Amino acid sequence: MNGIFLILRVVISGCLFINTSYGQMGSFTATITPTDGHYKAITISVKKPLFKFDDAHGYWFIHPRTGSHHFALYPPQGYGYGDAAFIDLNGDGNDYDLYTLTSDNSSSVTLKNEGYGITAPAWHSRDKETIKPMHIHFTTFTAGEVAFTIFGFAQVISSKGNGEDLGVAAITGSGHFYREPQYAQSATLPGCNCDATIYAKTFDAEEQARTRSDCEAALRNKVFDAVRSSMAPLFTNVSHAGKAVAGDINISMLPGCADINVPEKERDYCSENFYTNGTTALNAQKKNFTNDDGFGLRFIKLPSDEDLSSSAVSTVHLQELIKQQVAFIDSLQKLMAAKKITPDQFTKALQVFTDKHPLTMDAPTKNLKKMEAEYNLHVHVIINAADAGDSYLKLSDRAKTIIEHNIKGSSFEVYSPMAKDTEGSWLAARMGIYFGKFTAPVINKQGDGYDTEKTMAVYPVNGNKLSIYNIIIKMEGGKELMDKAIAN
Repeated sequence: MNGIFLILRVVISGCLFINTSYGQMGSFTATITPTDGHYKAITISVKKPLFKFDDAHGYWFIHPRTGSHHFALYPPQGYGYGDAAFIDLNGDGNDYDLYTLTSDNSSSVTLKNEGYGITAPAWHSRDKETIKPMHIHFTTFTAGEVAFTIFGFAQVISSKGNGEDLGVAAITGSGHFYREPQYAQSATLPGCNCDATIYAKTFDAEEQARTRSDCEAALRNKVFDAVRSSMAPLFTNVSHAGKAVAGDINISMLPGCADINVPEKERDYCSENFYTNGTTALNAQKKNFTNDDGFGLRFIKLPSDEDLSSSAVSTVHLQELIKQQVAFIDSLQKLMAAKKITPDQFTKALQVFTDKHPLTMDAPTKNLKKMEAEYNLHVHVIINAADAGDSYLKLSDRAKTIIEHNIKGSSFEVYSPMAKDTEGSWLAARMGIYFGKFTAPVINKQGDGYDTEKTMAVYPVNGNKLSIYNIIIKMEGGKELMDKAIAN
């Protein structure tokens, strides 16, 4: 498919030389001493053997492009009430001054045991001359080994009762850990001299997520801006200014979808920095690229008074029916009170009347349901369909569904016109526009019983991991709005 293939390779780095010192047990120990003798000194001690390169509980690296240092240390899941250290440091160089209650949340230290919680001291302008920070200094920072000291001041909170603030204490300590200096790599984005190595600040095996590599982030941002640019014409002349009038079209983002109603960003995709990389699937470098963000828009057309007039007429008619029924019931009640009819005759007579004159708004209700389907349009964009379900199109009218080849560049389009179901509701028209390579569409019934037009994306056996192989645009709503969207 011309214009959408991005050619690249996947390279997984091998293990680097590991020093025999890795047989040592890594450890962190800190002593917190109160300045007023209000409680005894607190000791936090944590031990950990060799960290693996993808261990979410101990990770560090120096970013080769920016030179920034990133270090994370967390306890394992279910650490309970034992000693634990939560340390997250991000910055330039080897020295960090930490306070809490500041705007800089990229670095933090929290130490815990059964009785206490220790953090960096709280910063207050009135105390800036007397309250000093918690200071951390790295003495060693390599791919396979990290060592640091910690000194200065700490804030101590009791874990008992309501968590009493015990004030500021002095802290001293040190840490020394080892790891296997091996990194996974994503593919390289063509045209970018981006770093494919996965330096994961976030590496969560439980959530199956990690930080994107620079190359993965660059492609993700290219996709985002490409979709935003392609949908920009849909925002033209669709929103009203001031009082809304019939025929105005408003646009809103679908819940859970990326907001593409934003200005185009001027950026060098090949030099995206670490903090904007976001997260992706844990093994994303081994699979076809799938954009983590969904793209979607909802178009809403405002109806005219004429469109709603049937409801007004029907409401008057309904009021008249209610008056007639009230009068009829009143007459029946008088006859029964005079013992001229029995209670059974009362019930039967009322049933006959309501059968002939039902208090219903079937016609206007059905019209409103149809209008609801016609005056709305949902548009979804799917990049590299991840599974068969993404490729399927749910049908409105199986008998009238057709395969079209009307849109330039697409493999085919599946169109299913609006249809009324057995309950009187209207199922919106549906269309799927498929760009890329797919199997031929066939009618299929899904497990929950609805009809679909089934097709599947076709990927090369040895496909490039950062290539765009297919794009699916799914639309659901009224044909008038659908045609306008397609025309743009």
